[in-house]
Amino acid sequence: MERVVLALCPDVQACVAVPGAGAHAPWELLITLRADADPHAAWDETITAALPYALASRVGALHVVTDEWLVRGPAWSIDRPATRRRLREFQAGAWLPGLGPGSRPEPVPTERMRVPFSGPGAGRAPLTWGQRDIWATMIRQRNWLPQGGRRPLAPGTRPEDMAAELAYLHGRYPTMRTRLVFDLARGRAGQWLVSDGETFLDLYDTAPGQDPDTLAARVEAAYRRRPYDLRTEWPIRMAVIRADGACTHLVVLMHHLALDAGGAAVMMREVADRVQNEPAGMQPLEQAAWQASEAGRRHNDRTLRHFAQALRPPTEAPGAELPPAELPSLAAPHRPRHWSGRLTSPDLAASVAAISARTGVDDAAVLTALVSIAFARLADQPRVVVRPRVGNRFRPALADVVCFVAQSGLLVLDLAGTTFDEALARARRASMAAMKNAYFDPDALEAVLARSGPGIAMFFNDRRSASPGVSYTTEAAPDPREPQKVRGCSVFAWLHRGPEPTEPMSVTLDTADDGALSLALHFDTHIIAPQVVEELAWGVERAAAEAERDGTAATGL
Repeated sequence: MERVVLALCPDVQACVAVPGAGAHAPWELLITLRADADPHAAWDETITAALPYALASRVGALHVVTDEWLVRGPAWSIDRPATRRRLREFQAGAWLPGLGPGSRPEPVPTERMRVPFSGPGAGRAPLTWGQRDIWATMIRQRNWLPQGGRRPLAPGTRPEDMAAELAYLHGRYPTMRTRLVFDLARGRAGQWLVSDGETFLDLYDTAPGQDPDTLAARVEAAYRRRPYDLRTEWPIRMAVIRADGACTHLVVLMHHLALDAGGAAVMMREVADRVQNEPAGMQPLEQAAWQASEAGRRHNDRTLRHFAQALRPPTEAPGAELPPAELPSLAAPHRPRHWSGRLTSPDLAASVAAISARTGVDDAAVLTALVSIAFARLADQPRVVVRPRVGNRFRPALADVVCFVAQSGLLVLDLAGTTFDEALARARRASMAAMKNAYFDPDALEAVLARSGPGIAMFFNDRRSASPGVSYTTEAAPDPREPQKVRGCSVFAWLHRGPEPTEPMSVTLDTADDGALSLALHFDTHIIAPQVVEELAWGVERAAAEAERDGTAATGL
């Protein structure tokens, strides 16, 4: 099959065919393209059309590899058994590629300082509920969700100072001394905490006349792009940039499995103060033990019963027999497949503040209601299923622990026959219930959702309360090739189009400059049309203006 693809498709530089598990299982094709070929073209259709039917019928999936993280070198030099093994490991989540354009060629460190570390505790355990939640997201989105960035260093900082900080991070926080262990045959992962080890601090020196910030940006881009083997690498990549012998910048990147935004805020505070007392909270090995205990199983069973009840519409409610909201999809999916856009709106921020002041409903619940109203209006269905990201830090045992405890919970909102104020009240009650029930076995919830068939579950992440200094991978500049659409003081712009998978639909809220609200939407064009997503963004602003003007007015659902 590989030789036939190379012979029939001159734009394909290399091809690796990976057979399925059974005798009649479909094959996967991995292809790299020549430099002048368009990676976003319909290569699956082109190649299957070129192949004889007997071969084309055996192709189950085709992946265009745009970097050398999987298929390495020209066709004649590829180690095919190693490539097939790496594909299976990648699909299992044992290692994952990064994000961003990277830096070509990658900067080469002048020196690597060996940094030994040690800390209390060791052992193996299953992944915790929070770790499994974010790891599943990393696998779905096919990257390690880089966290961190770069910052200037105070004058007089020495490499030894930053090596001591790196040793402090590894020694103090168990998640920084944890790697994954895999049973690839069964598709299971666990965690392995060690009591001591060593890592490296990379030192980069600027060339004469080179701006150190430019070099720091290149190192950050290389760190973000470089794949992560979660079995062999520690969760922290750290580098120091020097100019004329003086340390000028620090670059720190961590994979998201190690910590969430709440954990990052605790870590930055404690690192700044060099806190020496025992770390607070229930650490991951303790969490895993409790979750497997009888008390943990009872807690999970109660939560699953709540989810099942929430997904079952009351028979007496208007429109109860209607399915959850679905948005109209495109007849011809776009290429690249996955898009993101962003509405930056001072008017939305002002309306939300006014609604919250008038009703006493907190602004997070107000925004949940407004996004749900706009979503339901487009779908012409009153029932919306939302997957809100809940930090779980209000739980005393998890308040100050540096690890990943946030989870995507479940919120079902039935807006049939409501006024805006009634919708706000329902959103407040549903939000409180979602927060209370956001600590659970994520695989069990997926099974509940699969049985109930809730349609599109919209992921919802309100990051406005995240501490400054935590960098997120979803930040992006508007695509300069796309015209921005301006209405009043508000601007909608497309951010990114690419093959990197997203959730079918997710909404992320941030605070923009001058107090405006930033509403970012990430979506799969095979499920939702871009014009529908743009209409959804403007629809949130429109619903906010209507709710501010008259809370007794009907939502029209």
